[in-house]
Amino acid sequence: EPAAPIDCFYVYPTVSTDATPNSDMTPDPAELNVIRQQFARFASKCRPYAPMYRQVTLAGLRIRLAGGTSGSSLSRGVQYDDVRDAWRYYLDHDNNGRPFVLLAHSQGSFILDELIRNEIDGKPIQPRMVSAILLGATLSVPRGKDVGGSFQHVPLCHSATQTGCVITYVSFRSTIPPPGNTLF
Repeated sequence: EPAAPIDCFYVYPTVSTDATPNSDMTPDPAELNVIRQQFARFASKCRPYAPMYRQVTLAGLRIRLAGGTSGSSLSRGVQYDDVRDAWRYYLDHDNNGRPFVLLAHSQGSFILDELIRNEIDGKPIQPRMVSAILLGATLSVPRGKDVGGSFQHVPLCHSATQTGCVITYVSFRSTIPPPGNTLF
């Protein structure tokens, strides 16, 4: 929606079917489909931005999991660099001082967690962040606190009307509880 009052910046989850550990910059059908399924509906409320990035592929994720790496390893490397560069380009060329919402799922949430920590938390741009919706990843927050773990200045959301905060959750089937070693 070109006349929307806010922008939405979306980083999609691990879906690339490329056989390499990191995807290339050519979107495969799975990458395009997840953007349509998860993000396209936001375009009725905001100006959408969904950068391509060289994400860790499904094949690369299997290799990392077999090696015992944590989810935080998904937020470091070319995948983070690509999203950070897209974020900076968006700010320099498309944002024009507008408020924004950050949206992500899974690997995208790990990347935006890192991006918020490095580029937004406690920085002059923070007041323009309407919210960050980081699904399928875990943020650390000290018990009884809203900040102090993953972020020093960006709090958890507590109400539907609160802004400048983070919404995060992970869901599991009631019949299949999460394993003790889950990334989430």
